[in-house]
Amino acid sequence: MFVAAGPTATSGLSPGLGTVRILHLAKYYWPRSGGRERVVQNLAEGAFQLGHEAEVIAVETHWTWSKRGRHRHKVRRVFSFGALGSQEFAPGYIAAAWKSADIIHVHHPHPLADLVSLLRLRRTPLVVTQHQDVRPGPVSPHLSRWILRRAGAIVVPSSSHVALCRELAGLESKVEVIPFAIDERRWMEVPPPPGRKPARAIFIGRLVRWKGVDLLLRALAQTEDIELDIVGDGPESPRLKTLAKALAITDRVRFFGEFPDEDLPFRMVAADFLVLPSVTSSEMFGLVAIEAMAAGRPVITTDLPSGVRDVNVAGETGFVVPLRDVDALAGAMQTLAADPELVRKMGAAGRSRVLEHFTREEMARRHIALYERLLNGSRE
Repeated sequence: MFVAAGPTATSGLSPGLGTVRILHLAKYYWPRSGGRERVVQNLAEGAFQLGHEAEVIAVETHWTWSKRGRHRHKVRRVFSFGALGSQEFAPGYIAAAWKSADIIHVHHPHPLADLVSLLRLRRTPLVVTQHQDVRPGPVSPHLSRWILRRAGAIVVPSSSHVALCRELAGLESKVEVIPFAIDERRWMEVPPPPGRKPARAIFIGRLVRWKGVDLLLRALAQTEDIELDIVGDGPESPRLKTLAKALAITDRVRFFGEFPDEDLPFRMVAADFLVLPSVTSSEMFGLVAIEAMAAGRPVITTDLPSGVRDVNVAGETGFVVPLRDVDALAGAMQTLAADPELVRKMGAAGRSRVLEHFTREEMARRHIALYERLLNGSRE
């Protein structure tokens, strides 16, 4: 396994290599909100700030078609005519991605990007970020595995990914651990937790079963003087609203639905702490927890064997509770609600941890150092 570049890794290239031209092959991109989309955005913006060139190729769906701008790097959007399972039908993607570049950076799983990488005749150095394994479906996983073997390096945000991603078996020598990060500056502007009664918890994420929001509602029903904001949408939304009624807590829960990514810090203003009650390792990292920590909010997470455990430090930046344990979740929420000074202390520790380990600039520097190693031997 590669040794991950440390905080002192240099951002420049070896003499003679100059500016790196990076082509990110992503599935979706801002303004579509999601952890993977934010990672790609921060990599592209971070590279730009370090003096390099980054271009992103992404699929565009009808509901994001009209929103543009705010990028200092290039973004090429390809319209999708529909989806087959999780795979978008976007024929223009292949032509759009046929760009000259020094580094091709594919964000897995993304079969369309894998196909582009397979068809390219030039042996451009290839980097793959393995966000998670490809899910069973109409697209064969063999293509994904072939691209991973073709890659010069495979990036994962935590060592847990090496164990959890079956597609990485036998490819451990290519793996480099570089934690995902955020643009911490926009979260640093969020004022301190209100510290008032009732306390307010917040959940931000897609409303799907593995996020465990139903358990969060059941835990809320066991507490006093706590309200909850739920920010996000998804197939579980109707069931969760029905559950809130059945638990007689509708007066303490606010469902905000899908919220623009750029406006999420405004929702964090009213919160005292964030809860991420996920119940499976589909929660591979928990970028939203880093955002809450940057805003000075403690986080409550579950004891998943994924990268989430590398983000939240139990007893320091928040609490870690057993999986599916409603009583423990309620207890952690009640402890924070009853102790504003503990909220302040954990929030300050979380912010310090973000500045030390999870800044966009540091993530970009470590990627540039990785690109540099690959480019020392080849250049398109």
